[in-house]
Amino acid sequence: MPFPRDAWAAFHCIDDDWDAFAPYWEAVKHGSYARPLRIALQTFYGADDLTQANYRELVERINANNSPGIYRRIFVEACGIERAIRCAGDLPDPDDPLLVGNVSAPDRRLDTRELLEAMAAAVGAEVPAQLDELAHIARRWMALQVERGAIQFKSFAMRVETPDPALAQDALAALASGAVPASRAAEHLRSWTREVTASMCAELGVPLALHTGVWTDYRTVEVTDLIGFIMRNPDTRMDIYHLGIPHVRDAMQIVKNFPNAYMNLCWAHIVAPDMLVQSLKEAIDMVPLNKVFAFGADYVLFIEKVYGHLWMARENIAIALGDRVDRQLMGLDEARAIQRAWFYDNPKAFYRL
Repeated sequence: MPFPRDAWAAFHCIDDDWDAFAPYWEAVKHGSYARPLRIALQTFYGADDLTQANYRELVERINANNSPGIYRRIFVEACGIERAIRCAGDLPDPDDPLLVGNVSAPDRRLDTRELLEAMAAAVGAEVPAQLDELAHIARRWMALQVERGAIQFKSFAMRVETPDPALAQDALAALASGAVPASRAAEHLRSWTREVTASMCAELGVPLALHTGVWTDYRTVEVTDLIGFIMRNPDTRMDIYHLGIPHVRDAMQIVKNFPNAYMNLCWAHIVAPDMLVQSLKEAIDMVPLNKVFAFGADYVLFIEKVYGHLWMARENIAIALGDRVDRQLMGLDEARAIQRAWFYDNPKAFYRL
């Protein structure tokens, strides 16, 4: 398999100063974010820890392994992954049997005039000055991405639940002129464009991924802010990322109550494993079993960590389902069937792969 052709894929582990790095590593190495790295180091490089004594050798071995074929070695051979959705950069090679593309939605391309201009230029248009022009460009651009192989678009939960077209128009006018829109108006422009995105996703038959929770000021991406948006777009399949951590029960209520909302556990296994295990125990009671996607890593560099992350995902789900078996609420064969559905059948059907 060819190595993906972008700057991230060309990453090589850098021999940084150990004394500067060590205090940070000691502070986090027992946490869940570090565990996939430690699992990967042990599995692929025979190291139980990253230390001053071994880090130079590990850097050399990691760099040597970062070569054409690494995605097949890690994803396919080690993890048993058939298809991987790539959520960054350009679309993968359409002839690549492993990687498929998730593209940032038009509402994520409104931070600068340059980004807006690039989206317009891709469909042979000028920078839009009016909202109807922006909608036309966004829809043409999305259709072009699907034609080129995109299977999904990615947006975010937003504090502006219902956009004000007047404020959105003000922000677009400022952006088109090269100015920086007022922050409140810019939020309304992104929210307005997300409505166009959702409508076009339904028309194209592809889902819309929505980042929720986790980040520094997670109040700006709270999962409950999606409720009105989901209700207004019932024909758009919503792929809700990260279980809204820390608002996991809100996320489960949304997935339970709205037919077009689905629960994606990507990243969640390493963010808060115990929280996730408890959530899965509750999800079995609350959420239809066909609406859960068990795993997705969230890595750009050192993809060996995908293996470690997957190990944790299997472990977490085994704990949650094992609890049901131990309490005689389901049989072992039923637990295995749920595990297969969450890891394989559900995402395959949802993404139509």
